[in-house]
Amino acid sequence: MTGYSETFRNDVATWEVDATEHFTVAYYYEKFEAAAWRFLHDAGVDPGAARTVEALTHYKAELRNRDIYKVETALIAGGERPTIAHKLFNAETGALCTTMQQTLAGVSLSGPTVAWDGDEREDRPIPGEEAAWVPSLRDVARPGEADWAGYLSLPGYIHRFSTANSFIMSAFGMTPEYMTENRIGLSTFEFQLVFHGQAKPGDMIDMDSCIAQMGGSSVRFCHRMRHAVTGAEIASLSQFGVQLDLDARRPSRIADDLRQRAQALLPGN
Repeated sequence: MTGYSETFRNDVATWEVDATEHFTVAYYYEKFEAAAWRFLHDAGVDPGAARTVEALTHYKAELRNRDIYKVETALIAGGERPTIAHKLFNAETGALCTTMQQTLAGVSLSGPTVAWDGDEREDRPIPGEEAAWVPSLRDVARPGEADWAGYLSLPGYIHRFSTANSFIMSAFGMTPEYMTENRIGLSTFEFQLVFHGQAKPGDMIDMDSCIAQMGGSSVRFCHRMRHAVTGAEIASLSQFGVQLDLDARRPSRIADDLRQRAQALLPGN
């Protein structure tokens, strides 16, 4: 691809596979974080000075245990708030599995840009206090989760958002036991992630989550992460996914009783 350079190459390790039996979303972010470091280094800027302020990610095809993959990266918007794009391919089949548009602060990038040919951001309303927000995380950032600049790494955030899913799903009956017994999982196809601040080791983190939309097989969750002491918002995530039949590896309809309970938690109900 003209304008793109390979920035990462690896395989899916067994411990990187989640309960949905595919590559854990947090590990995509770990690899994109490494790809961004190499890309910025090769561009002649200090990668340690960069921080992510927005990330738009679309998951298009699964990666599963032992799959091999590569990441290619390009500059799609330069300036004082540059955006770089990552495309992750299955290295065996050539299939495009995931794309991420990563907007940065703290560094400036100039030079030729590549026209973005992937999914565009779709504005989705974020529920306010009228929503049924559920406490979904109480945690602390640990030293081993810090990135090269000393702040909580990208996968450190995403692991916590994934944990929050378990609590908001349990609120309408999609509990871990229910999902195990019925051989279903949640397969994410879009992340809209926005950073309002940064967490560092020792920071206590609280998170609340709500249901923003509900369809036949699809659901959108919104998560907000705050500093437990100051109350300052650290990050927010709008996440779209589908209920996945783990045997057929296809979306499946959410049970009517669960969907009715979920709809009762939607904003305005």
